[in-house]
Amino acid sequence: MVANKPEQDADRIRRPDEVQGCLDVAAQAQTLITVLSDEQYTHIALPYLQSAIGGHMRHILDVNHAVTGWPVNALVDYDVRRRAHPVETERDIALQEWRHIVDWLETLDEADMASPVSVKSEVCLSHQACAQMPSTLGRELAFVSSHAVHHLALIRVSLCAQGIETDEDFGLAPATLSHQRGEK
Repeated sequence: MVANKPEQDADRIRRPDEVQGCLDVAAQAQTLITVLSDEQYTHIALPYLQSAIGGHMRHILDVNHAVTGWPVNALVDYDVRRRAHPVETERDIALQEWRHIVDWLETLDEADMASPVSVKSEVCLSHQACAQMPSTLGRELAFVSSHAVHHLALIRVSLCAQGIETDEDFGLAPATLSHQRGEK
């Protein structure tokens, strides 16, 4: 079974919610990577998915890496992708990258959330067109964790296709979990 209980210790350091959301996702991803075999990590669950868990993990990591250039680089370029990178097949590389991201996240505080960044991303399906717009670090961290949750949901499909059980909340959105707890 793939466990994914985010840290729930009442004594944990108070972090900005945007950071904690990213740390929760990182915990799910790291736990998943450690319990899978290499075969499970690279299995493509056709016809349901066209990418292996490792491919989804690489994509989640790429989106995270786009933000971790801050504060040295205030441009968040979501189009920088490392297609066919070894992180797609080598779980140890994925774990190292998650550790780096977690270390970076743990340096952030509430004041950092309002820091301005510029976001660049392709926006059209019919032709190449990039938009660049202002944002904040906090807003982009909220996007990064939300985006990752959707990929964890796809990963859950692969896990189910492989007969691998998960915790009932693996890959579920924060709003879904709040609803299930009866919170408004």
